[in-house]
Amino acid sequence: MTSRQLEQRIEQLKQELADIGPMHPGSLSEQFNVCGTPGCRCKDPINPRRHGPYYQLSFTWRGRSGSRFVRFERLAEIRNKVANYKRFRELVREWIDLEVERERQDRLESMDQNPAKD
Repeated sequence: MTSRQLEQRIEQLKQELADIGPMHPGSLSEQFNVCGTPGCRCKDPINPRRHGPYYQLSFTWRGRSGSRFVRFERLAEIRNKVANYKRFRELVREWIDLEVERERQDRLESMDQNPAKD
């Protein structure tokens, strides 16, 4: 990429980051449980039917793990927040890659303009 292309892509990334919206780290899982009630359908020896689905958001933030159950009514919202966080991390990773490349190009240009004297 040329220096100009790097600059343009970095500006695009900044705009995408500004537009990203609410986010939350983590992942969602679907769970089915067995209860403690004797004779419940979840303990049927022939056709057990577990309770659920229940949705759980698991995440690590600032070195601490956490998890929360998510009500079905909020499932789409939380999925969107998790997707936004994933996109945020991808955009930041790309931005850093581009900044490293820009620094490399600047260093090479500087060396070309000021060659070491022997």
